[in-house]
Amino acid sequence: MKYKLIWLFFLPLLILSVSFCNNKGENQKILMKPEAKDSMFMSDILNPVEKFKDLKSDCYKLHYDAFVVDSHNDFIYQVYKRSADFGKRQKSTQTGLDRLIDGGIKLQVFSIWPDETQMKRAYSFCKEQIERFNKIESENSDRFRFANSFDDVVSTVESGKLCGMFGIEGGNAIENDLDRIDEFYKLGVRYIGITWNNSNKIGTSAKDESKSNSGGLTEYGYKVIRRMDDVGMMIDVSHAGEKTFWDIIKTSKNPIIASHSCCYTLSPHYRNLTDEQIKAIADRGGVVMVNFYDHFIDVTNADALRTSNLYQRYSKELDDIYKNSGGDMIKFNTEREKFLSSLDLSKGISIDKFIDHIDYIKKLVGVDYIGLGSDYDGGITPPNELYDGTCYPIITRKLVERGYTELEIRKILGLNFLRVFKQVCG
Repeated sequence: MKYKLIWLFFLPLLILSVSFCNNKGENQKILMKPEAKDSMFMSDILNPVEKFKDLKSDCYKLHYDAFVVDSHNDFIYQVYKRSADFGKRQKSTQTGLDRLIDGGIKLQVFSIWPDETQMKRAYSFCKEQIERFNKIESENSDRFRFANSFDDVVSTVESGKLCGMFGIEGGNAIENDLDRIDEFYKLGVRYIGITWNNSNKIGTSAKDESKSNSGGLTEYGYKVIRRMDDVGMMIDVSHAGEKTFWDIIKTSKNPIIASHSCCYTLSPHYRNLTDEQIKAIADRGGVVMVNFYDHFIDVTNADALRTSNLYQRYSKELDDIYKNSGGDMIKFNTEREKFLSSLDLSKGISIDKFIDHIDYIKKLVGVDYIGLGSDYDGGITPPNELYDGTCYPIITRKLVERGYTELEIRKILGLNFLRVFKQVCG
């Protein structure tokens, strides 16, 4: 009887003790599993809350708080062609590590482009450039890291580093072997542009289709699209001909991207997208990343208005503003804004023309299908106010002036691309 009474006394304490230990163990698991924290963080990224009440005065704060993505940058080509130094600020390039960070970029997709001299060995060339840029990553590991998945992107940005990713411009690199798609995916490539200006064994280019009524995906090209879908690699239709585009639309089961394209209705260049193409991309949940190249922004006036790069004309003044800001990017952008407003920028394409393309897509299909694909360091002449990679905050200011809401701006700056990337690549 005595032992039964003792047991009855201690039994509730034992149950409470076991329960506490189990709960403590579960709490330890939660604390030890960063993916649980990350999943909450990732959800917040794609579903942000508004933070700024006065966008006009806080536009630059908004920009640096936003998840800014540029889906197309050709700095890798500058490394290959001119031995450009990614880790140093150089007058011969438009971007580089410092400028991208100063511009508020969180994720930069670096495009690998085999030029005409490398077309016949595009596969080997692309692998060589990936290896070269991986070495550059290791040399700048304190501020820069490549990512392969949505989780990687988030954790890299959360750590305060610029996040990088690979794309390939032109399907020549995979022409003869579908397994190369898998191989490039393992190497970190997350989109492939089906063509460049030249047609290939996959499909016809926009340039070639502008001269001929024939074209589209080849029989092999259909297999390429299906394999890319299966692997989880984004399909990039910039540079693809219209017939190739529509063949891709009816074949791919995933959202597609145009990594660096503008609107044909505003600027009738064969490289730009028609209204029907933009609608098709939106209908599939994809995204149009608007190009900074003046010729695509305003083909009618670009050549007549073109002038030397604004930084080349005012490098001393802009450098002084940067130096005097002491690393305060809000101050730098504010002072630069004052300086730019004092200049006569009647020569050259205005950033307002670029914003017109964003406005047009928004009115045509909505704000959820727009992003930024600069084409910096790809031989482009950008609008005056987008002279280099430090200038992305000016886009945010202009969007505020046009009446865009904070959520709309965040979507355009990067969330729309991230949504597609997560859905296709995981």
